[in-house]
Amino acid sequence: MTVKEIANIAGVSPAAVSVVLNDKKGVSDETRKKVLDIMQKYNYTKNKRAKAYTKNICFLKYKKHGMLVEQNEGFIAAILDAIEGECRSEGFNLSMVISDNNFSETLKNINFDVCDGLIVLGTELEEEEFKWLSKVKKPCIVLDNAVRNYPYNSIAINNEETVYCALSHLASLGHKSIAYFHSNVSIANFEERDQAFKKYCRKFNLDFKPENQFNVTPTLIGAYTEMKQYLASCDTLPKCAFADNDSIAIGAIKALKESGYHVPKDISIIGFDDIHFSQISTPPLTTMRIPKKLIGTLAIRQICDMIEYSHFNDVKLSIGGELVLRSSTSSAD
Repeated sequence: MTVKEIANIAGVSPAAVSVVLNDKKGVSDETRKKVLDIMQKYNYTKNKRAKAYTKNICFLKYKKHGMLVEQNEGFIAAILDAIEGECRSEGFNLSMVISDNNFSETLKNINFDVCDGLIVLGTELEEEEFKWLSKVKKPCIVLDNAVRNYPYNSIAINNEETVYCALSHLASLGHKSIAYFHSNVSIANFEERDQAFKKYCRKFNLDFKPENQFNVTPTLIGAYTEMKQYLASCDTLPKCAFADNDSIAIGAIKALKESGYHVPKDISIIGFDDIHFSQISTPPLTTMRIPKKLIGTLAIRQICDMIEYSHFNDVKLSIGGELVLRSSTSSAD
């Protein structure tokens, strides 16, 4: 009796059976009882030899320029903390490799003879580099980049739905015109947010004019400095703004305050990510919270499934965001 056969009899996924076998959360009490009853009926026992073998997982942190990987405070750290916790729970060894703008060479130098699975932080990974993933012959998953149109497993943010939620909130407050605090650094996440922003401005009848798009460096200092320059020659602003990430939003708020604007009285601002600084900015930032720990937890679970099932390929998980209401947004009245 195999895990797959138990899953077929119980009418659940092999992953659900694996959750029960490892006594983890993630299935209903009814499903857990059904699986345990089947295991007892067919005298199923776990393969002790397989359990005794310690698996080695490699986490590859790729940096193209480092602005999003190094300066997006707390976002990457929370994902890595969850990965480390899951590895401890599963009894896996975790090692980290950092690639500074040399993805192909870094992959060549990883000893896959002693590596059972690879997790790639793909925040700054560009499409021209996706092809190198085909060289990896062990279970591999890319985080924070959907590697669209390529047959690789990934866990990425559902940028379209999350931007929809952000603009829906601004529209519900009665706002009619909007500014876009946009990253001048191009990555997959920002490109998807740009497309969603322009799409849903139309849906929510939020008047967006190209001159109200402010392209800034997606860091606290970069956004602050460049917004100050924009504001020196800008006469008026719309009553609300969406920022590509929290670092841009917080930097922009500081620049706005120094230029005589009051947030949210003069302009409401919503961010994206819910980094730690969002709670202590002045005012505290309304933002879209991304479940960072969930991304890390699911990464290890997917690696486990890929190790156990060779056909578990081209699985792309899309993680939505949650609106966190704070003081940087208010009614348009």
